[in-house]
Formats: sequence, C-alpha cells, structure tokens
Amino acid sequence: MLFKPVTCVAILAVRNEALHMHRALSSFIEQGIDVVVIDHESTDRTLEICKEFLGKGILFIERLPWRGVFDLSEQLDAKARIIEELQHDWVIHADADEWLQSPVKEESLREGITRVDGLGYNAINFEEFVFLPNPNESNDLLDYNKKLLYYYYFSPQRKRLMRAWKMGCEFRNNTTGGHKLEGNDLNLAPEAFILRHYIVLSQRHAVKKYGSRVFSDIDLKKGWHDNRLQLDAERLTLPETRYLKKLACWDDVNFDRSNPKQTHYWDW
Repeated sequence: MLFKPVTCVAILAVRNEALHMHRALSSFIEQGIDVVVIDHESTDRTLEICKEFLGKGILFIERLPWRGVFDLSEQLDAKARIIEELQHDWVIHADADEWLQSPVKEESLREGITRVDGLGYNAINFEEFVFLPNPNESNDLLDYNKKLLYYYYFSPQRKRLMRAWKMGCEFRNNTTGGHKLEGNDLNLAPEAFILRHYIVLSQRHAVKKYGSRVFSDIDLKKGWHDNRLQLDAERLTLPETRYLKKLACWDDVNFDRSNPKQTHYWDW
C-alpha cells in the first residue's frame, strides 16, 4: 500500500559531539528528514560541522547557553518551544550518539514513519540496542557505525522510548526525561522501531564522556540520571565481548531481544 510521503524534522540538542555529528546529520538528511540543532555552546568542532550542513538539511541552529552542568530539562524545554514553530507532519526527538531506523530492511526511517502515519498511528516507540567497541581491539572511529557489531538490548521498561510523533497532537515529553509521551489520544504504533545507541566509542571516550559529567539540580530532583551518577574509570571499563550479542553484519536489523538488560554495562 502506498501513502503520501510525510514531512519529518529531527531536533538534536548537542554539546561537544564532534565524533558523532557528521554521521548523525547525514543519516537524517540523506533520508529527506530536516534537522534543527540546538548547540549547547560546544567547544569542539560540533558547531563547525553543523554549519557545513546549514541550508543543506539543517533548517537552523539555535544556541543554548552552557551553565556548567548537563541540563536535560532545559534541553527538552528548548525543543518543545521549537516544535511549536515548525510545520512538519512528524517530529523526531534524537541525540547525536543515536541512529534511528525502521525495523524493515531497506525501508528508510522516513518511509517507515510514512507507513505508520498512513495506517492511522500518531506515535512510534523505539527499542534500544547499545553498541560497544571490542576492548581487545584498537578502535578506528572512522565509520564506527559500520564497524561496531557487539551490542546489548537495553530494556528496563516496555515502550519507554517514544521518539517520533505526529505534529499537532500536543504530546509532551519534557516531564519524562524525553522518554515517554504524555497527552490525549496517543495511538502508539504496535511495531517498535530501532534505536542504535553508540553510547561510548572507546575506553578513553567513556571516561571523558561520563567520568566528570555534572547534572543540574533540577534534573536530579526529578530523579533523572540515577544510572549515570558517580561513574569512574573502573566502573566504565568496557565488558568483554562474551557478555554481548553480535550482529551478522553492521546494517542487519535482526536484533536478538532475548535476555534484555535492565541496567547499562557499568552496573553489571
């Protein structure tokens, strides 16, 4: 069954994500999905990379002042304000270290959303598969998405990542940490899509990313980020591959969902 293609926009809030930005932006833009970037005053090449795509898929870049702490509440509120100004059919809430996909082989994300829309649904849940590098190999970060094959299925709750929804439905996610949607008449598609999470790209990257991260008091009072508090180099040590699952090839969509993990690898 053919449906009229929907228009989609992905909104990314980023800070110092130069390792991911080119892959993240290209993966949306090449599928005909527009992008809006909220830059949290990055100090690496993140903003420079984004400007290369400005007018070539990125609609605009908004600046969010950096106050010295990771503030998810502020990021989600900024996304909510931007969504009110956009005229697309669907919106996608995404992070730079993620890759969102249709579960159907050779169907683009936009094509999958078009299919879901045509069937009458107004929101899509994603299942999270966390990819990790092999600790026994040196890791070339170039095209890492095509080289990292080991993963674990992270599912502490069912239907926890409602990352795409139809505009005009007045759904909210800024009270749920960006996970679940709240609002009237939610009609979630029964088919879950795929979220590949490239959470860390090396042992060094893990320590740099999480070892010194400070979260806002507002977020902590909401009970967010509990699984990312007090992480040190020892806890962030990458697990051996025998504890992980492995894809047959990098672009496979046949993930093993048995024995889902309730926590991230640093709490195993």
